[in-house]
Amino acid sequence: MRPVLPATLLLCGLLAGCGHVPLASLPKLAKVDIRTTDLAELRAGISLPADIRTLPGGVTMTLIALPKDGGRHERKVVLEEVREAAELAKLPAVASPGRRFTLFRLSRADTARLGAFREEMFAGPQNSGNRGSLALGADKACRLGELSGKPIAMSGYLRTSETQDYVLLMRDFDLRDAVREIDPKVDLATAIPPCDTVAEAKLSGSPAAP
Repeated sequence: MRPVLPATLLLCGLLAGCGHVPLASLPKLAKVDIRTTDLAELRAGISLPADIRTLPGGVTMTLIALPKDGGRHERKVVLEEVREAAELAKLPAVASPGRRFTLFRLSRADTARLGAFREEMFAGPQNSGNRGSLALGADKACRLGELSGKPIAMSGYLRTSETQDYVLLMRDFDLRDAVREIDPKVDLATAIPPCDTVAEAKLSGSPAAP
């Protein structure tokens, strides 16, 4: 049984809300095999309104293993931002006024860590029936100004060694709606504080991508 990225691969919102993968993206995602995909080549991109910035440690990836005999095992790591101009220049993104695109990858240490976990969970005939998936999450952010009543639209992208290009995971997913569904009492202005009040805030991302 081939463990692949399932149709439920999601990029979660800032407060754990999730969007649905577009149907057009599913054939490309179906090519990804978590047993063999080159983890060093994996890239995740997030497009947000320009006044919303992700914070260091706020974007994560979780590798989940579901053994055929039952149970669940996972490893969660924090993704690091890609800042090399040469790589950012190759992004197939169309500039969009008022938005910023931030690109993330695994660190070398976490690439090795997840590689070892993957070997343990999926390598060998004894693991042939095990299933697996990846989950991307963004749960720490700040804002440059006051929040308006407009939607906070987030788009997410994934590139792997199989896809070769960036596959759309969600387009214009409104984080406000996600928060309302999870807990209508959550104060979004508190959950996404002003950047100048957050000690670890580091403005990041490049203008790009819808």
